[in-house]
Amino acid sequence: MPNNRKSFRILLVFGFFSIWLIYSYPGDVFAHDNSSAEPGLEDGQVESLGESDGVLVKFKNSKAGDVYLSAIPQDMVDISNHLKPIDVWLLKSDRLSDQSLLEQLLADDAILWAELNGQMHITGIEPRDPYFLPYQENLRVIEMPDAWSVTTGTGNVIAIIDTGIDLTHPDLAYKIWQNKGEIPSNGVDDDGNGYIDDMNGWDFVNNDNSPQDDHWHGSHVAGIAAAETDNGIGVAGISWGARLMPLKACNLSGSCYFDDAANAISYAVDNGASIVNMSFGSNTPSIAIEDAVRYASSQGCLMISSAGNENKDVFYPAKYKDVIGVAATDNSDIRWFYSNYGEDVDITAPGVSIVSTVPFGTTSYEFASATGTSMSAPHISGVASLIWSVNPLLSADQVRQVLLSTAVDIGDPGFDIYT
Repeated sequence: MPNNRKSFRILLVFGFFSIWLIYSYPGDVFAHDNSSAEPGLEDGQVESLGESDGVLVKFKNSKAGDVYLSAIPQDMVDISNHLKPIDVWLLKSDRLSDQSLLEQLLADDAILWAELNGQMHITGIEPRDPYFLPYQENLRVIEMPDAWSVTTGTGNVIAIIDTGIDLTHPDLAYKIWQNKGEIPSNGVDDDGNGYIDDMNGWDFVNNDNSPQDDHWHGSHVAGIAAAETDNGIGVAGISWGARLMPLKACNLSGSCYFDDAANAISYAVDNGASIVNMSFGSNTPSIAIEDAVRYASSQGCLMISSAGNENKDVFYPAKYKDVIGVAATDNSDIRWFYSNYGEDVDITAPGVSIVSTVPFGTTSYEFASATGTSMSAPHISGVASLIWSVNPLLSADQVRQVLLSTAVDIGDPGFDIYT
């Protein structure tokens, strides 16, 4: 019986989003003895809220309030507002700072409680990247601004097995993984992993240490997962903190041989990647790739792959049980009509007209739009990175479960082969 979890699209949910405002104030400024005070600050504490606009105050009773307010010098304190349903007053002063006014109020026995009229902020975070608002609707569909208010990600490693990554792209260069066990350009395999001078991954197509993208596909995928974000350049990536491990297993024409892909998977696992993104596939299964996938899974690596773009059954490696197979939807949560489908689709994510990074020269700009399940998979890779950032102790299976259990059912209720 198919599992209902497979009919979900990705929606990042970390539970309830909370803002914890922690402030301090030096020294004991005052003490007050309001034994009947409602729960709030401890005696002797002042909560400094930075930018404030007056002081909110509640009196022990209406009579005490009337007496107090009638005695306030009008040139000293202004009664700005009365919140009648809860009988709270907003007081302001042109002659006293809000902090000083607060301290004076709290020292009076007529006061039940008082606090600065501080500010709150919406929980969603919108980065400063210029293409985010006009072009990256896909990130708002999966509610990334709310997710970023919980975490923007830490430094876990996402391996991008693809056509390489543009190592000099302004939105990618500072996100590239660095092999700290290797000394640059000394011609020696310093870390003994079988690859000489592999400072930033490996090119399995040309068997060298420069996994530079000579296509565009790998750079586009990488940017979706983890482009440098909030830097005022280009696009926003899903995981701001993740590092990108470039592993070039696909050639200039976009073809990837089984051996190169299997070697790349093994390299990713052996060199510290926690997530492996595979936006490629074939209708023909490969024992070598399946073995590499099993090895990666046994080592605690989360494997994520695109479902394919042929409007038929899911292809490999997304079809393997140890891989999260990702189908494509548009920004209205409707299945993209070319997206592969079937019981091996675990989850869907936006994959239509996705704007991301490409090597300069591919187009007139360093950013372009592309469509396909290849674009959907890195959405899941990026979100998986954020989940791991919130709880680094989770296993790969637990991260997978969080992804699937917090997604939103689309299409027909329950399991269906398309979404």
